[in-house]
Amino acid sequence: AIWVAIMKFAAALVATFSTASAFMAPSNNKNVALTQLYARQPIMAGNWKMNPSTEADALNLANGFVALLNEMEDTCAVEEKDGCTEVVLFPPFPFISKVKDIVGKSGITVGAQQVYYEDKGAFTGSVAASMVKSVGCEYVLCGHSERRTLFSDSDTNINAKVKKTLEFGMKPILCIGETKDEFDLDITKEVCAMQVSKDLAGVSKEDMANVVIAYEPVWAIGTGLVCEADKANEVHKFIRTILAKMYDDEVAENTRIQYGGSVTPESVDGLMAQSDIDGCLVGGASLFADKFARIVNFQPEA
Repeated sequence: AIWVAIMKFAAALVATFSTASAFMAPSNNKNVALTQLYARQPIMAGNWKMNPSTEADALNLANGFVALLNEMEDTCAVEEKDGCTEVVLFPPFPFISKVKDIVGKSGITVGAQQVYYEDKGAFTGSVAASMVKSVGCEYVLCGHSERRTLFSDSDTNINAKVKKTLEFGMKPILCIGETKDEFDLDITKEVCAMQVSKDLAGVSKEDMANVVIAYEPVWAIGTGLVCEADKANEVHKFIRTILAKMYDDEVAENTRIQYGGSVTPESVDGLMAQSDIDGCLVGGASLFADKFARIVNFQPEA
């Protein structure tokens, strides 16, 4: 009975929203994805997760990225937008400062994989927004599926982390998406509608200029299963209808929405050819310089 009630609520929520209607070898060709037709700067992010094993390995990886970046013309720092792709790296906490020292001069931004929503106190093992801000982070991942599932991160906590990130002048990348069971039940839109609504509660229209959303079908992360580019784009379009209902059409059109879910050099071009996919949140492939290079230096399919 409880499950039936939940399904009815989710279906009603979707019905409500539905009414609102890179680093590669040198190249002189600018990457112009369809997203740029809407003045949304592409953003590629590499989430290293709990990798690599040592500081030395992390610095070697960062240096490899920089070596390739210096041969390119179409990546840029966060404050630049015209004709280039923004690149963000999310190293583990112990490596952030030294990785930033390496990549920052080449226009790559660094971020934190998560923060706690309290400013300070007896929260052993937690990291405050002020701490990651002080070491140069400009982005924070909020609500990544692994934090939701492995660490029981609730929508209430995720919402608090999004607002705390904004409070300290950083930009949250809000991760949303359905599990395999939810996908099989065909409630992807219901899940995304509820997560976006809860996780952005109390976030102002003005603050939305600094929010990135990452749609991550959980069933496609690290599994080898593929979400087809056109199907992912449909979800991205639906997310914009949610944003239009919560805010307005301007916010819906201007918010950058990444796709995350086993992104590879082979899949990135098709993804970036879609009208509403503005970049990728990359996991495993970001740990290999050549693979992440190819992803960042995408060539949208005609």
